[in-house]
Amino acid sequence: PRNAMTAERPPLVSVVIPTYNYAHYLGDAIKSVLDQSYSTLEVIVVDNYSTDNTRELVESIKDKRVRFLRFQNGGSIAAARNYGWRKSNGTLVAFLDADDKWLPDKLAKQVPCHFPISNTISHHNLRFFGSRSSGKTSGRKLSTVSLLDLLTRGNALATSSVIVSRSLLESSKGFSEEAEIVSAEDFELWLRLAEKGANFRFLRKTLGFYRIHAGSSSYGRSALAAEKVVDAYRSKLRPKESEKLDGWLAYAHAVSNSSGAHRIPLLLKAVRRASFRFKWRAVLRISGSLFLR
Repeated sequence: PRNAMTAERPPLVSVVIPTYNYAHYLGDAIKSVLDQSYSTLEVIVVDNYSTDNTRELVESIKDKRVRFLRFQNGGSIAAARNYGWRKSNGTLVAFLDADDKWLPDKLAKQVPCHFPISNTISHHNLRFFGSRSSGKTSGRKLSTVSLLDLLTRGNALATSSVIVSRSLLESSKGFSEEAEIVSAEDFELWLRLAEKGANFRFLRKTLGFYRIHAGSSSYGRSALAAEKVVDAYRSKLRPKESEKLDGWLAYAHAVSNSSGAHRIPLLLKAVRRASFRFKWRAVLRISGSLFLR
């Protein structure tokens, strides 16, 4: 049986790392997990039949907590994550992308967020590194109505920062594997969990790193996928709330259209409609565009 979450017995954390031809990054990701001060964990590497030396790399790690699984994911990282957590043994499940990494005290600081409440999803900030070394993913504490907060202010959870109670994954069946929402499948799951009344906990700490490189997910594709995801919830929103949703979507599309003719009109739409978070970002981008002219 899976170990219970009690004060006397620390819960097992299953860390799911999907990967494909990322051996040059994967070693750092796995090491950052094995170096955790919280040691009650297992690492599940889900490999989409990489053609590089991924298998040799993982099998060279002499730590019984590391498991290597091969799975044909059909181009869906959501399918790989689902396969990983379903094969895991932990009461808690954490997700880490193969090109990201954690600070050594991440789990020690985050796991207590899940005790004693069983239907919790926790997250924190991540620092950028790689081709961009300044800045961070800015999470936030969600308002009391977490679904409304996510819809009107956008995604607040970076997947490589998330720990989720296994019970929530089992009741929701995990990430959607729908092709049309690839790159926003995490946001889609957070929305469904919020709708089910999950307890969202935000640590105002930077406990890991998000790598920026040429292979990082396309912002443009993410914007289109996010729009598809939120359309299912529009009927739940009041007019003013729907305006805020349109505002942050306009900002997301503007960022993906960095050299397009529609960029400034989209940013102006964000200034008019978005919450302060995106309104201010849009103002800065408009100012930067005018300065460069």
